[in-house]
Amino acid sequence: MSLQEITHVEHNSLMPTAEDIYDDGFLRVEHKNYYVACGGSPIKLPRTEFLIFSRLTRTPNRIVASDELWGSVWGTNKPLNTESLHVYIYRLRSKLAAFGLQIETMVTVGYRLIVQNR
Repeated sequence: MSLQEITHVEHNSLMPTAEDIYDDGFLRVEHKNYYVACGGSPIKLPRTEFLIFSRLTRTPNRIVASDELWGSVWGTNKPLNTESLHVYIYRLRSKLAAFGLQIETMVTVGYRLIVQNR
C-alpha cells in the first residue's frame, strides 16, 4: 500500500458514519466523540452514563435488556448488578428530564429511551 492509499484509508476511518451519530433534529449523540446535545445545548455526561445513553439511542423507542445494557458498558466479565444499573439510570433521568427526554423502565426486562417526534 502506498502512503497516499494509507492516508486515504485512515481518513475514511475517521469520517463519522450513520452508525456513529444519532440525530433526530433535537437530540444529537456522537457515539465515538462522547458528545450529547439537545436542542443545540450540549449535555455533559460522565463516561458511564454516556455509554448507557449511547446504547439506548442506538435503538430508540425499543427495549434494551438490562443484561445487554450492562454488557455494553461493563463487558460480560462483570456480573449484572441491577441496583447499580438502576442508580445510573436514575442519574440519567434527572439530567435528561430538563430536555423532555424520558427513559422508561420495563420491570425485570430492561429500559428504553422514549423519543418523541418534535
